[in-house]
Parts: sequence; structure tokens; C-alpha cells
Amino acid sequence: MNPSAAPSITPSTRSITEVPEFAAKAAELLRKTRPNFPLTMQDATCIVSLMRLVKFPAGTTLFTAGDVSNSGYMLLLLEGDVTVDTGGVGGTTKVDIAAIGPGELIGELALIDGAPRSATCTAISPVIAAGLSSGGLNRLIEQFPQVANKLVIYIAQSAAERLRSLSEQLQMYDQVIENMRQENEKLRLAAKR
Repeated sequence: MNPSAAPSITPSTRSITEVPEFAAKAAELLRKTRPNFPLTMQDATCIVSLMRLVKFPAGTTLFTAGDVSNSGYMLLLLEGDVTVDTGGVGGTTKVDIAAIGPGELIGELALIDGAPRSATCTAISPVIAAGLSSGGLNRLIEQFPQVANKLVIYIAQSAAERLRSLSEQLQMYDQVIENMRQENEKLRLAAKR
């Protein structure tokens, strides 16, 4: 979907603790998504207590690649699916990167470094997410530094997994391009005969 054609909305939010079933789901997803990471239920509950519940209709652009004004939060997907693409920044062709669902983080890089969004994320279906703002992260750092440290490691692991996946995709693209180059060379040689 072209980001400029996507519905532009400002979703309403409220504390996720006001909806206990979503707060419990967010805590459970934080604990289970990284099985080799020691995030206790108490840690997850502490993080979730600073999150906001956000809902997006299908077709909504959640983040736009290159956006600098909308980088102060990340989302933990609770329900629904999201496509991630390069957004076609600078007139380039948009490249699909992934389709992700519940338990995945989006926007975590911009939350950590405040840089422009690195990808465009669009809701494929209605999405319910738990959002953590930079203010929430700062409160976590001030009030619960050990839990904040665990969350930052959790975010780093999520980003590392995504980078590894992207690297695998790029290797596949390289192989496809090389195969096409070889086929073109065969056709060029055959045409000379």
C-alpha cells in the first residue's frame, strides 16, 4: 500500500492496565517470545504497567519509513498482522521485508535511538498493540533500572533476529540476481551463434 494513500489516523490510547486481559496477554508475550531470555513475569508486568493499549483498523499505516516526528514509541503486537516494507523512501521502489504478528515488536529501533523510522508498517488486519513511549522507557530506567536493562537486551535481541532474517533475504536476492546474470549471459552467447 502506498503510505500517502493509507488512512492517516491518530489512534486513541489508554493504559493497558485498564484492560486486564490485554495486560496479561502483553506480559505473557513478552515472556514467551524470547524463550532463551530470562524475563520473569514480575519483570514483564512491570514493563506492561507503563504501556498503552492502541488499536488500528486494517489498512492503517502504523509507521512510515523516514518519519522523524513519530519515533518516540514502539509497539508489541497483541492481535492482528502487519506488513513491513522499505517504504520507497527517496523515490526508490518499495521492497516487502516481512509480515509479522502477535508477539513481535515494531518501532523498537526508533524508541532506542530516536532516529527516523527505518521501515513502513501497515496493518493487514485490525491490530491491537501495547505501546511503550520514550517517556515510559525513561520512567522504567529511573524506577526499575534492572528491568529496563533486561528490556533493552530484549529489544536488542529482537532487532538482531530481524537483521539476521533480512541478511538471509538479501543472500537469496543475491543468488537470484546471479542466476539471472548467468542466464542472460547464456542467452547473449546463444544469440551470437
